[in-house]
Amino acid sequence: MYLVAGLGVTGQSVLRYFAAQGEPCLAFDTRESLDISTLEATFKQTKFAQGKLPNNWLKRFDTLVLSPGIATSEPWVKALIQQGKQVIGDIELFARTVNVPVISITGSNGKSTVTTMTGMALQAAGYQVGVGGNIGEPVLDLLLDEHDYDVYVLELSSFQLETTYSLASTTATVLNISEDHMDRYPTMEEYVQAKMQVFSNAEQAVLPEGFCAQGISKHTVISRFGLGDDVIQSELDFGLVQWGGEKFLGFGKTPVIALSDMTLQGTHHQLNALAMMALCQPFDVEAEHFKQVVQTFMGLPYRTQLIGNYCGVEWVNDSKGTNVGATLTAIESLGQQTEGQLILLLGGVSKEAEFSGLVPAIQTFCRHTIVFGRDQVLIAEHLDGVKMNLVDTLEEAVAFAKSIAQPNDCVLFSPACASFDQFSNYMQRGDVFVALVKSAYANASRGSHSAC
Repeated sequence: MYLVAGLGVTGQSVLRYFAAQGEPCLAFDTRESLDISTLEATFKQTKFAQGKLPNNWLKRFDTLVLSPGIATSEPWVKALIQQGKQVIGDIELFARTVNVPVISITGSNGKSTVTTMTGMALQAAGYQVGVGGNIGEPVLDLLLDEHDYDVYVLELSSFQLETTYSLASTTATVLNISEDHMDRYPTMEEYVQAKMQVFSNAEQAVLPEGFCAQGISKHTVISRFGLGDDVIQSELDFGLVQWGGEKFLGFGKTPVIALSDMTLQGTHHQLNALAMMALCQPFDVEAEHFKQVVQTFMGLPYRTQLIGNYCGVEWVNDSKGTNVGATLTAIESLGQQTEGQLILLLGGVSKEAEFSGLVPAIQTFCRHTIVFGRDQVLIAEHLDGVKMNLVDTLEEAVAFAKSIAQPNDCVLFSPACASFDQFSNYMQRGDVFVALVKSAYANASRGSHSAC
């Protein structure tokens, strides 16, 4: 029998999956305050417990299906492992059932964008595509829906990969690695190892330029992508190609996408497109399908999303920038495109990250930095030499940014932190930011600077 631990979105998808299979299970959540009355009414054959795992359950299950939000290092989980219990996640259950190709995507940043773009390219080529995992639908819900998918494209977090052992991917990638979740991983090496699990049983590994291939099976085909002059070494590699006096994204020496055809400009958008192309390499996807994606894809909500130009100042919502690497990319990309300077808003729950890596980019591109939220003082200690102000709330940060912004500036909201000190998730945080900005300029009429 299975014990399903953690009754959030993922845990509930596991309950639905077991119910559909006629598989009995137990269900547990550490939160005593969680209202599970609806779950109890829906899954009448399942026994539920909260707070502490009942002792008389210990002999009733062999396998723990752990939600990704619960670390395997939790004392009660470690105790179960020591007792010989197997610990898996929803991705492992999916892996044991799926019988069509899977594309697996992880990395510290850009996962959602590349997953979305890859799904779009395959759909444009005529494939029936299931997109999910850490984005959109849980994978087990995709297995249960009415569609007969030709291929699955999955965004996978390090938390999900910790409990995944047998996922056989047609192509898999780690897009990049930067410091993140140091409140969960004792060392950076352990975080990297969790990410590298995506290459277990993969037929083809798609690696960014400079990424070490150590630990990947010798039976796995390796292709690389990047914008450096020396990236393309074989027909499996993806990078910049000069053709007819114009620059293209291509593979080998074959041009595929003209940079001038891309709606979203900037190096990180080019890297995302190259990763998409490389991941689709084993499939029948043509240049026209990739071109369709880069011409129509306008970016994801909460990810360097332009929310408006007010009084000559652009405001950008990058609430999904929840780690230092994401914020660094946003600063460098937007800084190069902005006529004026950036005003950076960051802060929240630091996850014990190191923020000093932001200093060179901030000093190059930012007029001012505004730090808010729970860990503002800790973050500020890392930003030596940066011109900044500390405030308590996002509302105060927006008001201060508006007061110092000059025409042609860009206010970049890229927190580099988790949201849980003041918001339920990055989406709510981003929505609040948008509402605050629009409210701040509510009195400005078209062509008027009365609220500037």
